[in-house]
Amino acid sequence: LEYLAGRLVVDTASTGYAIVRIGEEGARFYLIEEGKLEADAGHGSVVLEAGDGFGEIALLRNVPRTATVTACTPVRLLALERSDFLGAVTQNARSSTAADALVAARLAT
Repeated sequence: LEYLAGRLVVDTASTGYAIVRIGEEGARFYLIEEGKLEADAGHGSVVLEAGDGFGEIALLRNVPRTATVTACTPVRLLALERSDFLGAVTQNARSSTAADALVAARLAT
């Protein structure tokens, strides 16, 4: 965990800024430290808040982004590069299983 904490990069965005867009290549996983965002996959939207994360589907499935995530308020994010995220998730069986379950749940909604 200490290694991963050292790999996190702080990112900020103002209201209305799209952090990721549907169809883009995924390069980072994001954790929301402050603020609210809206994730829109084209069939309804979900509000994301502090403590939530996004971006894992594109990284774990090696597919383009499946939603556009836009800041509803000013936000502070912690970003983890693809290689660090994948290394952390795939090197631990429980983490890998939990990540697969999360992806399946998000794709089902």
